[in-house]
Amino acid sequence: MISLKNQIVSRQRNNFNIIRLLLALMVIFSHSFAVALGPHGDTREEPFSILTHQQEACGGMAVNLFFLVSGLLVTASWLRSKSALDYLMKRVLRIYPGFIVAMGFSAALIWSFCPGFRAAVVHPVAWFWLLLQDLFWLTTSSIYHQGVFAGNPIPNIANASLWTIPVEFKCYLTVLVVGFLGLFKRRLLFFVAVLLGYEFYAFCLFTGHAEQIDECFICFLTGAVIWLWQDKIPFSKPIACGCLVVLLVASQFRPWFSLMFPILGGYCILWLAYAPKLMLSSWADKTDLSYGTYLYAFPVQQTLAMNAVLRHPLVIFLLATPVTLLFAWLSWHLVEKPFLAMKRSARKVI
Repeated sequence: MISLKNQIVSRQRNNFNIIRLLLALMVIFSHSFAVALGPHGDTREEPFSILTHQQEACGGMAVNLFFLVSGLLVTASWLRSKSALDYLMKRVLRIYPGFIVAMGFSAALIWSFCPGFRAAVVHPVAWFWLLLQDLFWLTTSSIYHQGVFAGNPIPNIANASLWTIPVEFKCYLTVLVVGFLGLFKRRLLFFVAVLLGYEFYAFCLFTGHAEQIDECFICFLTGAVIWLWQDKIPFSKPIACGCLVVLLVASQFRPWFSLMFPILGGYCILWLAYAPKLMLSSWADKTDLSYGTYLYAFPVQQTLAMNAVLRHPLVIFLLATPVTLLFAWLSWHLVEKPFLAMKRSARKVI
């Protein structure tokens, strides 16, 4: 049977960009229920949450797969980098520019459309200073504030998606540390360490303390393990189909779906990435809208939800998606793509 490594080597292109865009759209879909119905809207009405008996919502699954794919690709980036500085520069240029502009956009939005927020900010200079600290430290304190979208079903927050960006960067730093320690060259030791973490994750799920472990981090490390062991992982459509069947069965039994999804769902994503050529995959190679879509969707949805007439999940989803894609297109061409070009130029210098 062909291995994942052989499949990766034989493919000149993969489908990761279009897959990540689809995952970002899944997040918009899931958030539409929360934005329209309140913080628990995704568990009351969201189809995937109902299907899995409140184990996972569509957006949660998408975020987990984002991190798994990131773990795979970022580990590959470390192994291909000329130096630690080269690696870190690539990661910073990929994540920081888009984040800074999205934070600025969110701040401008709440300052313009949230009079309750402006009234609540007694010292605007202090808030702007907090915003500058967020931009520098990759944090999000300034967009969680009393009075932000105060009349919405989810008040006091401008952009709920941005919490994952600091987590993502911490994962990048984890790869840097692991690489410095030489653990990527000792893949068995790294696998055992991740397996122990996964066992603790399972323990937390079965004891009802899932909040004690970072599921995103587990998914990221799972992606890293997959990249390191790609020569031992079989690449098979029947296995991918089998993973889907097992997940469908596990969706009826808590917490088995949550436990199995990072591995089985991850395998399915890998098969989609390296087996068929997905529609629009060639276009997505040149225009990657996934990051911008993820960054701008929630503030667009919150703005729509200010109008009570529009507070229906499907209405929010259908209206927010094209507007978000427009912002994502602008983000790609005006922010992300120019900085990615700097990344390639910097690599030539180092």
